[in-house]
Amino acid sequence: MANYTTPEDCEPPVAASSPAARTDDVLQSTVLGRLATVYGFWIAAALLYWPSALGLNALWTQPSEEEPFTHGYLVLLISLWLIFRDRKRLVAAPLRAAPRALIALMVLSAMWVWAWRAEIREIHLMLLPVILFTAIVAALGWRIARVLAFPIGYLYFAMPMWTDINGLVQTLSARMTGVLIWISGLPAYLLGNYVQLPGGTIEIAQSCSGLHALIVGLALATLYGELSGEPLRRRLQWIGVMGALSLLVNWVRIFTVIVAAYFTDMHSSLVKNHYWLGWWLFAAAFAGFLWWTGRQPATHDDRRAGARKDAGDVNSDSGAAHVAATVFALALLPALAYGMDWAHSGASALVAITWPRAPAGWSGPQPVTGDDWHPHFVGAGGESLVDYRDAGRRIEVFTVGYRIQTQSAKLLGYWNHLLGKPGELKPGTTRIVKSRSGEWRETPVVGRTGARSLIWSRYRVGRYVFVRPRLSQAWYGLEALALHPPISSLTAVRTACLPDCKTARNTLNAVAADFQPSIR
Repeated sequence: MANYTTPEDCEPPVAASSPAARTDDVLQSTVLGRLATVYGFWIAAALLYWPSALGLNALWTQPSEEEPFTHGYLVLLISLWLIFRDRKRLVAAPLRAAPRALIALMVLSAMWVWAWRAEIREIHLMLLPVILFTAIVAALGWRIARVLAFPIGYLYFAMPMWTDINGLVQTLSARMTGVLIWISGLPAYLLGNYVQLPGGTIEIAQSCSGLHALIVGLALATLYGELSGEPLRRRLQWIGVMGALSLLVNWVRIFTVIVAAYFTDMHSSLVKNHYWLGWWLFAAAFAGFLWWTGRQPATHDDRRAGARKDAGDVNSDSGAAHVAATVFALALLPALAYGMDWAHSGASALVAITWPRAPAGWSGPQPVTGDDWHPHFVGAGGESLVDYRDAGRRIEVFTVGYRIQTQSAKLLGYWNHLLGKPGELKPGTTRIVKSRSGEWRETPVVGRTGARSLIWSRYRVGRYVFVRPRLSQAWYGLEALALHPPISSLTAVRTACLPDCKTARNTLNAVAADFQPSIR
């Protein structure tokens, strides 16, 4: 019998997928999985340490053009993009968890809880990238963490540590402006941070220091060196050049404003609105920087290229147990701290202030009315301002107490003002003085009428007295880890400089201890 075949029977069988195609699929899946794990740790750190995340958001979204960290979200986006750009290096690096790093992670987490409790914002914000890096080391290993070191470290260009050098940058800007005035022969006189002109005075304020331009310039130069793959020596050279250019641009901006103010008798719009002038000058300087670096002979670092050649070496170990253990270590101490806050939320936040009887020869205490001293503290459990009097002398005493300090109600909140609203009392130089009742923080003040007085103040956390605000908050951060945080308070005494401040100091030395209230 004859066998017949149809056209379909003549078609060749479909070929199975090639080994190369299967390898590409596995590689793509591994890339996505590795990226998801890394980005997941970024999200976990932001959620578990949300006070720092909110603090950075507030730092980066300040409405004023004068704030030096408004580029923060751009830095964050660049860091996240750098991770995506190096996704092949992430896959090439072997996944070898480092469980010993969990110990360091727990220590860093404890430091973060302490700094947060102590309301030392700079510390708990700057700990967040270190905590993130250590978590990645613990879960994924050192080889992967090294790939992520630059993107995570880049975040420090948007951290508040830079404000510590703002005074130095401001002073340098003022001095170099004086040099430009001298070279130009402009009839102006530099006195501190003020430029005296025939038509008025220009202040080189902290917001005009050039710190923002310096941070952005260093960040751009650092990023350019990373993208170009240059060795460390060349990168440091570029960072130094761009940092110098950023400072120079600000000096030119200030001098330009001074020249415009001189020739227009202070009527130029640049006198009040010169923010964008600085950034246009900065853009020109950065364009020149790119032109100059583009003319330099290339000396690329081959280490990155070598890492990419190994991209086919895929490690399929998911490390799910190590990731889970790391997330647990990340969350444990913050969760305990948040739980303690929740447990304390139902407790009374009020404190009772009891004033002592007036010593012999004195009268009081009496509530103070119609005075120029109005201390302002938000969310306090209790506060009181009274005075004591004798023949010809008057002592005002203020105290404020917090049963439990929180993010919105804390003794050292930047919204609190011991001297009252700005302008009511102008402070002089604060110093620490010793008396028969211990150390005090002495602040000379001048009222609106020109009357001078002295204010002695100090802090108390539980049983301990402090005259340095940061130290008191650091101690509170430790004691607040207990189940029952101590009461924290501030007490201040004031007396007029009659006939002089030396007499006022002697008066406070003699009687300050007699007017201390009890807080419970």
